[in-house]
This record gives sequence, C-alpha cells and structure tokens, in this order.
Amino acid sequence: MKNLYIIIFVISILVLHCATGNKVKHKHLWRFDDPYINQTIMNAWENIQKKRFEWAALDFTRLIQKGYIDYDILFGAGLSFLFMNNDNKALDYFTQAIEHNPFHFEAYYFRAKIYIKNGSKEKAKKDLTAIINMEYYEPIICGYYFNDNDIADNNALNAKKKEAQQLLLAIAHD
Repeated sequence: MKNLYIIIFVISILVLHCATGNKVKHKHLWRFDDPYINQTIMNAWENIQKKRFEWAALDFTRLIQKGYIDYDILFGAGLSFLFMNNDNKALDYFTQAIEHNPFHFEAYYFRAKIYIKNGSKEKAKKDLTAIINMEYYEPIICGYYFNDNDIADNNALNAKKKEAQQLLLAIAHD
C-alpha cells in the first residue's frame, strides 16, 4: 500500500510538471513581477494582431501611465496609434522606444514611414540609414513578432535592412 501511495505521488508530480512546466505563452512578453501587467502586455499585442488598435492603444497607454515603460511597450503604443492614423502620437512613442533601445530597428522603420508621409524626407533618410548601418548585438523583445516567439532576431534585422534600402531608393528617385 505504501508503494501505491509513492507511485501516485510521483505520477502526480510528473503530471503537474508537464501541465505547468515551461509552457508560458509568449514568455518574452512576461517580464514584470505582476502577472496582471504581463497579461495586459500580451493582450495588447494580441489586439494589434487582431487589428483592434483602439483596444491595444488603451492597454499600452494604461501600462505607460502606471509606469510600466520599456521599449516594447512604447513601440506597441506607437504602432497602435499609427494604425489609428494618429501620426503625432505614433511618432512620439516610436521616438521614445528608440530612446529606450537605440537598436529597435522596427521603431526606426515606422518612424521613417511617418516622416516620409509628412514630407520630412531628410529625417526619414536618417532613420533608414540608421537601420541599414545597424549591427546585430542581441535579439530584441518585440510583440510585433507575435508569432515568432516575440523576438526580432538577426534575420528580422536583415529583412528590415532590405526594406529600408528599397525605401531609401524610392525616396532618392522621388
């Protein structure tokens, strides 16, 4: 009987471990001590993916107002406002994301697109050139890569460099 209890105990631990072990969805978006805040970050990026930009903007803005500020949250806020056609707020958030992480090539790219749209081609060229000249040091957490483990890696940077070069050529021929 004692052996049966031991076997049940071991099986219970194994089942519990398998059910909870290292299967956190979007683990890179879970970076604060407060699980509610982490869930809000994940929900905000999920809202971006589902094109619910107003909801995403609300989530990101609330996080920022509560002092949960990092480059990914700032970038997400920028993206939300960009897709809602609020270029001024988007520009501000992209700039803040770059200030927090000068290697956030996605923030440079979207900021450049706003500059182009607003006729600030020299500023756009500066941002696009920054991307093209950027060296890869480490992956960046980026909820924009929601289906790629929330990481923008060297492959993502190289792809964005190509896009930046094409955009730079288009500006030059304009």
